[in-house]
Amino acid sequence: MRALKQLYHEHKIITLLLTSPIWLFVLFSVLFTANEIYKSTQEGVVTEVLNKTLPKHGYSDMYYLNQVKADSHFGMGTTYVSSFSTKRTVKENQALFEKAGKKIDKGDSSLPYYKEVTVRRSGIGWKVTVSDSIGQEESSYTVK
Repeated sequence: MRALKQLYHEHKIITLLLTSPIWLFVLFSVLFTANEIYKSTQEGVVTEVLNKTLPKHGYSDMYYLNQVKADSHFGMGTTYVSSFSTKRTVKENQALFEKAGKKIDKGDSSLPYYKEVTVRRSGIGWKVTVSDSIGQEESSYTVK
């Protein structure tokens, strides 16, 4: 009887050792999926924050805000990035393409001049940084 119990415990330990990598993989997969779901819901929150606050901070001439994308690195936190065009950047793009002899419409004139928006969690609010694509201007503000 004692030998049978010992054999049972040894079998249980071997089974546990052999299946532990599987449980770690399952745990990692569940945590990764939960993080992706969280980031995608936060992308919607950041989009709402930007649509409400950018016009209040000097970007009332903003055209369509491009889709917000989460950019995260392990241990660094998540940064949300998007871009948009203003009347000025559209005119700069049109002038640039006219010099090159190409005609573009307003929908095509998002490159090379545009505004880039970077949003990070800051305490209980969001820190929003808006910069030019060519890096000449940058401004920041905080939203609670």
